[in-house]
Amino acid sequence: MTEKQIEKMMKSLGLTRDEAIEMLMEDEAVDKMSMKEVTSDLSEEQKKAVKAVTKTTSAKPKAKAKRERKVDEVKKGLLLLIADVFKSELGIDSTLENEVALHFNFEGADYDLKLIKHRPPKVSK
Repeated sequence: MTEKQIEKMMKSLGLTRDEAIEMLMEDEAVDKMSMKEVTSDLSEEQKKAVKAVTKTTSAKPKAKAKRERKVDEVKKGLLLLIADVFKSELGIDSTLENEVALHFNFEGADYDLKLIKHRPPKVSK
């Protein structure tokens, strides 16, 4: 505790010098207490809340959940149909990238054909 801190407490809170020193000493004691001492006089519900807060603010990075990718069978079917037409009508071989795009070569140039499914418009209430 420094003289500046004491003077600041005296001015901001209107305390006497002794009161400011006592308050700063109490603050330092609280800062040095362990979590057990702090939580010993809390109810079970309060202890759970403290535990939840300390868990969420930990230094460990949260592991990302692995999500399974959903395959859009309609898009896949449409792209396979287009690929089949390219093959039967034009003799063009193509490769399918998931159900997103069709890659092919035509007259020496590479092409990508992307199929985008738009979401339905939101209905306003």
